[in-house]
Amino acid sequence: MPPDTPPTNVSRDPPSRRSRRSFLAIAAAGVTSLAGCPGGGPETETPPTGTPARTATGTDRGTATRSPTQTTTDAPSRFDETVDITAVGGAADGSEPVTDLIQEHAADGTVVEFPAGTYAVDHLSLTNLHNVGLRAVEGADVSFVPTASASEIGTTLLRLVDLKRFLFEGIDLDFREQGYGGMMYVLGTDDFEIRNVRVRGQYPPDVSGFRFEVVDPESSAIVENVRLPGGSVDGSDSVGIYVGHTHAGTLTVRDCVVENFPNNGIYASSPGRIDGLSGSNGPVHVLGGRYRNNNIANVRLGSTGSSVQHATVIVDEVPPRHDNGLDPRGIRMRARQGQLVENCDVRISGQVPGSSGGIVIHSEAGQATIRNTAVAVDTDGVPAIHALRPADSQRGPIVENVTVGGQAATEHAVDIRHRNGTRIRDSRIEQTGDDRSGVRFEQSNDCVIANTSFDVTGDPITMIQSKVVRRNVSVGRPDGANQ
Repeated sequence: MPPDTPPTNVSRDPPSRRSRRSFLAIAAAGVTSLAGCPGGGPETETPPTGTPARTATGTDRGTATRSPTQTTTDAPSRFDETVDITAVGGAADGSEPVTDLIQEHAADGTVVEFPAGTYAVDHLSLTNLHNVGLRAVEGADVSFVPTASASEIGTTLLRLVDLKRFLFEGIDLDFREQGYGGMMYVLGTDDFEIRNVRVRGQYPPDVSGFRFEVVDPESSAIVENVRLPGGSVDGSDSVGIYVGHTHAGTLTVRDCVVENFPNNGIYASSPGRIDGLSGSNGPVHVLGGRYRNNNIANVRLGSTGSSVQHATVIVDEVPPRHDNGLDPRGIRMRARQGQLVENCDVRISGQVPGSSGGIVIHSEAGQATIRNTAVAVDTDGVPAIHALRPADSQRGPIVENVTVGGQAATEHAVDIRHRNGTRIRDSRIEQTGDDRSGVRFEQSNDCVIANTSFDVTGDPITMIQSKVVRRNVSVGRPDGANQ
């Protein structure tokens, strides 16, 4: 692996190319960044400007979940033509930009391949293509490096829209030079695949990592092994992976790493919007991967039937702050209902101020299922599971085979507010910090706790104007005995 220093031989364009770059920066302004897009802070989300217009139905598909679908992997017969970028004049040492060559040779049925090397790019835009790809030669170490800073090029580096069967594979993004970096925006009108991409360095302020949308309800896409460990800086609006509101198909995010972003790690609730900018409600499935120290939420879902499975979610340091607040939740359901959290490991530790919880159900979200999951909280006052008071008559969560552990003190391990129909089954709640209660119900009726054990220092079950049926509930005392 090359040393973690930016390349020194990347082309810095001569004055003759400046006018083109200036034009591209202006043209890119329509999709420049997610600054203000998901942002406005923890409780607002404004769409990116300049997004291609799509008709969003805004209809709710009910609770049926489309299974996570992996698009067809590459096969020798998929592309009619393979273009070696160096064979058509591309510089593999970063000395000359290859943007124009990519745009010239990326065509229907064509894959542009990159041998090992560093390739300089400025704002690259591909649109209205079918079965097209950009990929590294198998086994090659390939990087794209911007020719200039985001303030010159624009905050969208790769704009790849209205593409059918698009492939981007094995190409790293080198943003180690300060101020350099740009978003990859992929809007697919059919299936697409983004695989094996590593982002090196830290994103500049208000520059987000990736934006994905599958606008055809019958299409699917996979984002696999995309790694963004560097995040962005304090006071930035940067998002790791953003799913836009026109997403109507099925998106699977598999085995990715997203860390240290101030405005959500995976921000995938916009398709579930039901306000004036109603979303297309396409499900998003997060499978595996690690999501660590992202502010607002590490993983944020909002479409009906979306899921997080086999993921590790960690908050163990104060993340970069967003201008509108600091609230590093683990997994957050932000809208709609029918989401699933399964076989996940969620951990909140250290002196992280102001977290709303390990798994949080927002007031606009309905019933969700949490099962076969471990939530460990060592930060005082932070709940492991938190179902906020809903805006209307939303049902409570279904919690099955969940272990809550850790040393957190005060407040409640599970906090349920105005959520009728909550079910907690086959679970264990153990919190060792002082004055830590188990489950608190407030104005929640028709609730059940069954086959569940408690070992807490405060009250195991607190009911405030609530009705809860208990079946086979065991309660431990601080001295280790049962009662």
